[in-house]
Amino acid sequence: MKCELKNKCYWVTGLSATGKTTLSTMLVEHLRNSGKTVLHLDGDELRQVFLSENTYTRKERIALGMRYSRLCKLLTSQGVDVVIAVIGLFKELHEWNRKNISNYVEVFIETPLIELKKRDPKELYKNFDLGKIQNIAGIDLQVDFPSKPDILLKWSDNKTANVMFKELMEKI
Repeated sequence: MKCELKNKCYWVTGLSATGKTTLSTMLVEHLRNSGKTVLHLDGDELRQVFLSENTYTRKERIALGMRYSRLCKLLTSQGVDVVIAVIGLFKELHEWNRKNISNYVEVFIETPLIELKKRDPKELYKNFDLGKIQNIAGIDLQVDFPSKPDILLKWSDNKTANVMFKELMEKI
């Protein structure tokens, strides 16, 4: 008899400041309240775990993203739901994940750059505009927005995190 895995990997992706951590935290809480065993992985924390604070080029980011992808595959294969919030906007990752992670769910949060620059909690966009930093995903570092995400969430004026979470729940 073949055992069918029902656990999922929710790959929550989008540019910096788009709300990945906020929505993924809400999703994790919802899944845990539903009785699921869930691991929450966040890109900022994973960079510290993998000692990759200085990983900025496209090639370096893809290599790091592949570590995240393999970790997600390992965890989901052991019967754990995974919610990962990372920029991870590279076609190489999207393709690998779809081929190798059972029950992979790609959630793309699309937010206009003008809104991201307003939020900018890490001041990445500000420091880029001041010429202090470079290799900012979606600005001077080429990214690949998912061509067919399983779930597309589009930000618009006055759309709160709660409204976006409700949209996410309707699509899961």
